[in-house]
Amino acid sequence: MSYTANDRAVALAGVFQAGALVADVAHGRSLDEQAFRATLSSLFVESPETVPEVFGGLGGVRLGLLLLRDALASDRQRSHAEVLRYALNIVHVERRFAARTALQQELESRMVRIREQLNHFDIGHETIVAALASAYQDTLSTLPQRIQVVGNAQALQEERNAERIRALLLGGVRAALLWHQVGGRRWRLIWSRRPVQAAASELIDRLSAT
Repeated sequence: MSYTANDRAVALAGVFQAGALVADVAHGRSLDEQAFRATLSSLFVESPETVPEVFGGLGGVRLGLLLLRDALASDRQRSHAEVLRYALNIVHVERRFAARTALQQELESRMVRIREQLNHFDIGHETIVAALASAYQDTLSTLPQRIQVVGNAQALQEERNAERIRALLLGGVRAALLWHQVGGRRWRLIWSRRPVQAAASELIDRLSAT
C-alpha cells in the first residue's frame, strides 16, 4: 500500500500530541480530554483502513496537527522546544524498541490482557491507565534510551500523573511506529520539515471546514 504526505503528517501528529500531553501532565496543566482519549485508544486499533482511523478520525489528532505545524516553524521552535524534544525522543526510542523482539512480545502479551479489561472499564479509567503505565514501565522503560520527563516537582510526584505520563508515552511510541510504517524517517523530520508543515496545514484546514 502506498502512503501520502498527509498520512505521515497524521502519524507524526500523534507523536507530537503525545509529547504535548506528557508536558501538560508533567507541569500540572489541564489536559485536552479528547486528545488524551484518542492517544490511548490508538493503542488498541488493529488493521485500520486509513491512518486517521488509528486516532478515531482526523479530529483525534487535531492538537497534534496544530503543534506539528507550529513547532516545526523556524520562528516558533523555541516556544515549542519541550514538545519537539519529546517527539524526537519518542521517535528515537521506538526505533530502539523495534530491534528488541522479546520486549515486543512482552508488550503484545500485556496489551492482550489490557484489551480484556476494556470490556469492563472505559479507556480513560484509572485502571486502564495504570495497566498501560505498568506495561510501558516493564518494557520500553527498560531500554537504555529512556525518555526523561521534566516538569513541576509536585505534579511529577503524584502517582496518578506518573501513570498518565507512562501511558501517554506508550501511545506516542505507537504513533512513532505508525509514522515509520507509512514512510516517516527521522532525518526527514530534522532536515526536511516544510513538506510536513504543508501537510499539517492542509489537514487543519480540512478540519476547520467540517
